[in-house]
Amino acid sequence: MNRILKYIHRSLSTRLSLLVVTFVAIIFIVAYGQIFNQTRQMVRDSAWNKATATLDGTVLHIDNTMHAIEVAANNMLNVIENNLDKPDKMFDYSRQVLVNNPELAGCSISFDPFYYKSKGRYFSAYSYNNGDSIQTEQEGTNNYQYHCMDWYLIPKLLDRPYWIEPFMEDAQEGIIVKDIFTSFSQPIHDKDGKSVGTFSVDICLDWFAQTVSAAKPYPNSYSILLGKGGTYLVHPDSTRLFYETIFTKTIDQPDSALTDLGKKMLAGESGNKTMLIDGELCYVFYKPFKNTGWSVAIICPESDIMAFYYRLRSALQWIAVVGLIILLVFCWYITWNRLYPLRHLARSAQSLARGQFTGIVPDTNRPDEIGQLQRGFKTMQQSLNKNIQEVRNQTVILEARNKELLEAYEHVKEEERVKTAILHNMPDKMSASVADISMTAQKLCDEHKQLKDEEISEQVEKIEAKAQQVTEMLDELLKTAQEETHSHHVERTDVTP
Repeated sequence: MNRILKYIHRSLSTRLSLLVVTFVAIIFIVAYGQIFNQTRQMVRDSAWNKATATLDGTVLHIDNTMHAIEVAANNMLNVIENNLDKPDKMFDYSRQVLVNNPELAGCSISFDPFYYKSKGRYFSAYSYNNGDSIQTEQEGTNNYQYHCMDWYLIPKLLDRPYWIEPFMEDAQEGIIVKDIFTSFSQPIHDKDGKSVGTFSVDICLDWFAQTVSAAKPYPNSYSILLGKGGTYLVHPDSTRLFYETIFTKTIDQPDSALTDLGKKMLAGESGNKTMLIDGELCYVFYKPFKNTGWSVAIICPESDIMAFYYRLRSALQWIAVVGLIILLVFCWYITWNRLYPLRHLARSAQSLARGQFTGIVPDTNRPDEIGQLQRGFKTMQQSLNKNIQEVRNQTVILEARNKELLEAYEHVKEEERVKTAILHNMPDKMSASVADISMTAQKLCDEHKQLKDEEISEQVEKIEAKAQQVTEMLDELLKTAQEETHSHHVERTDVTP
């Protein structure tokens, strides 16, 4: 890692490439962020519209089918009420309803006990469509007292048409039916307006289940159908059907979102909401049926709705990563190639730092800053090389002159030493001679009266000899001073350029 960081620190082309890629990456992140947010919103809106359209289409299809059943039942009810005096015709009417409406599974035209005294306590003309044929029978025995069934009692008590909650027939004889039905039942009135029986048409709950379950806007979406009390009539988990309501799960595990959904669906409201179902975020779209009091909901997991968005995001991320890598390599190659003169100049500068002024800087025709720098560096190198050569020449001359000066200095130094020795000894000699002259002269002055002429002459000659020595010494000093003055003059003339 340290090696990589050192390489990046030392490589200008790598740093420039990283800066460019970083800047582009920031732009990509900002742009992709906007694109992702807008795309996410568009996908969510599209999912909302798709799921809502699917739900509306399903509810409309079922409502239209149920309305068609109601219209057919109303039309047949008029026929039944106008022919109450023909009990045997009721079997034909019951059969005719199923022939004209193949989506129906059964039809009952049932009357109060002993309404037809000749028929006994029970009289119900029942027809059943098993898919291959239509079976018809006289329904009602002590083992199957239809007078106590919801599909018979509720419309009579309310005195109006009513959609019955799903139920399963438990007849043990006659036509044995194991299907679960829901019935549209309405009271039969005689000419006086008195309720004398119930006309009921049955539709198999499987038809609702197939129709509702087919409402799958997405592969993993599913639908539920709630009865009037919140009971599951359609659910992908068949173990919950008819035994659980939408509120059952909230008893042990309180879930305010699920409770709120159940209340709104049972209140006949339409809408949508986002909630967690079994730990997964889901979008729920719900809507009631017009006449039954039931409500259907489509549950779409977010992972299903956003699958295209996630695939798109993943693809764009890979494209961005690969693109940035390619851009990094491209920028590195371009900058590395374009900065080659700088690297050459750097090596030349290092050579200059080591004192090598003869490195080759190639000529260039580039008009940019690098070309100007290269030409300027070459001019500087040539100028430095020329100046250094001149300095070297002057150094050689100075070294030769210094050598000569050193030799002259040594010579002068030797002469100076000799002169110093002479000058050091000469004053002593001169002092001794002068002292002798002084003593001799003093002696002559003090004793000339007692001295003979020969002694005086001898002393005078002695004074003259000493004076001659002093004169010779002074001449030698004068000669030495003149030579030294001449030597200094010559040296000053030689040194002056």
